[in-house]
Amino acid sequence: MHLPDLDLFQTFLTVAEHRSISRAALALGLTQPAVTKKIKRLEASLQVSLIDRNARPLQLTEAGLILRDRAPGLLSDASRLSQDIRAMSSTGLPFLRIGMSDSLSEILGAEFIGALQSYAHVVELKSSISPWLETAFRARHFDLAVDNPPFADTQQIDMQLLVHDPFVIALPNAMATKPLDKILQTENYVGYGRSSKFGAYCTRLISQMGVERPTRFNFDSTQSLLRFVQAGYGWAVTSAFCLLQSPAALSGITILPCPGSDPRAFYLLNRKGEHEALTQQAAQRFTAVFNQLVDGPWSQIAPETAKMIRAANPVNRGPSVSIL
Repeated sequence: MHLPDLDLFQTFLTVAEHRSISRAALALGLTQPAVTKKIKRLEASLQVSLIDRNARPLQLTEAGLILRDRAPGLLSDASRLSQDIRAMSSTGLPFLRIGMSDSLSEILGAEFIGALQSYAHVVELKSSISPWLETAFRARHFDLAVDNPPFADTQQIDMQLLVHDPFVIALPNAMATKPLDKILQTENYVGYGRSSKFGAYCTRLISQMGVERPTRFNFDSTQSLLRFVQAGYGWAVTSAFCLLQSPAALSGITILPCPGSDPRAFYLLNRKGEHEALTQQAAQRFTAVFNQLVDGPWSQIAPETAKMIRAANPVNRGPSVSIL
């Protein structure tokens, strides 16, 4: 089956709208035989009948009804594609869609997108949690994605390491004088839900530390989790990047390195054979933005957290990028 000309879809939609070959021909400025010929060409390409020729007035077949509902979206997508391609030819810049985890997009998404504006005519950022992010990337909802392992399948994607995010323990200041091992075994644990990749990883870390107490409170957001810790309801395992999402909640909280944990690694993902040169440029820009934030605003917002991040990420200076 060959993909029909888009003009045939438009002709069919006009016939479906007017429910008449003659009225459609008048609307299109064509003769009735010309419209009939186009409908037959479309049916031949799709190998289905779209019009019930025994019905009066004109009726669509089941296949015709489906096409009537879906063809407008196809024509709209084709129009946007044409506009994007024309924009590329006039400016040399592509339309770029990037997916990013919530924890990163909230603390550096805007700066990263701003740093990429010279590489793309339009830059679009969408954020969510894993594993939805990886699934959406594989479904081609994004051109590039920033995500952390584990990944379901790496055979069709290229991965470039960007940054490391160290895990930390957050506890209320009232607990800070107690030995950590006693806190882990006797105090309430405030945790993330297990529906996300990050929540599942934090749960494994707790198990590796030998914590046997059941989770007392579960949250989907870091802000809610830290507020419960801040209020003295228990301690939590989170990450340095997550802490920066809610700097106001850090007051009254002590942050310690998470024992026996390796930092989670974030990678820039592209599909093999696609956007390879742009991926390299984007990775350099990401690194430059990240370094400026660690050494600048993050160090002022949360000095101890910034030190942990810097320790997990030896300075790798990229090109100079203004994030102001």
